[in-house]
Amino acid sequence: MSISGMAAAAAASQQNQIAQAMQIAMLRAGQEQEKAMVDMLAEAAQAAAKATPPDGLGTRLDVSV
Repeated sequence: MSISGMAAAAAASQQNQIAQAMQIAMLRAGQEQEKAMVDMLAEAAQAAAKATPPDGLGTRLDVSV
């Protein structure tokens, strides 16, 4: 194998490594965004569960029909 062929193979290998690293970074960023959204929704749900009902609404359900 000639030196130019080895250099081309090394460059191609480096490009593949860079592309793979970029893909992994994008997947991690997406996962972090999804986790942040889930955490935000969970916080909102917990806050809503702890909140008192608005005035005019009772604290018991009337299930008599």
